[in-house]
Amino acid sequence: MPLIPLKQTVTVRSFSDGNDDGWGTGGYGEPIEYKVRASETIERVKNQFGEEVVASVKLTFDKYPAIGYDDEITYTNENGVTIQRKPLSIKPTRMINGKATLTAIYL
Repeated sequence: MPLIPLKQTVTVRSFSDGNDDGWGTGGYGEPIEYKVRASETIERVKNQFGEEVVASVKLTFDKYPAIGYDDEITYTNENGVTIQRKPLSIKPTRMINGKATLTAIYL
């Protein structure tokens, strides 16, 4: 059971090099739905390369989902506005035992 209520859903399509089409490019797998808590706020975060970037959506997942920086995340808010992007930053929050309890992914 998550620490906070997760009322929204997102769809994640995982990028895989195994879906090679013969031209040296990978592809995306089947979509997977996750329950999340979405916050549409403008925040400055550091991406995977240590550069400061501006994110407009913070998605909080339960535990540590199998989502990477090449995956495609689609979020639709209550007004029907759809945001489809790759993650800018993935930040797990760990408890004292070392296990991730929540993961924030910024888009």
